[in-house]
Amino acid sequence: MTGPNAGQQGRLGIDGALPRQRLADVAASIACTEDQVVATFERMALALPDDAIRLQAQAERARHFATLERDRAASLGQPRWPRQGVRLAPPG
Repeated sequence: MTGPNAGQQGRLGIDGALPRQRLADVAASIACTEDQVVATFERMALALPDDAIRLQAQAERARHFATLERDRAASLGQPRWPRQGVRLAPPG
């Protein structure tokens, strides 16, 4: 017996790769933006010595978020095949 989505089982695995890659691209873009934020805070810390400690702490937080997003991009950008329970092609 087949259900209404029986013909789409193979498509689910293939279609899932595109959104995952898009999310990986967004995460990589966020990491780049965080790197720019780090550079800005570090420049500001040099220009404003009275605020340097606070600005360097902000730069460190941005650096941490950039690392998280780079890790997220790496994990999303790699396909996780084969997935259990998902058939790429109908049997037979």
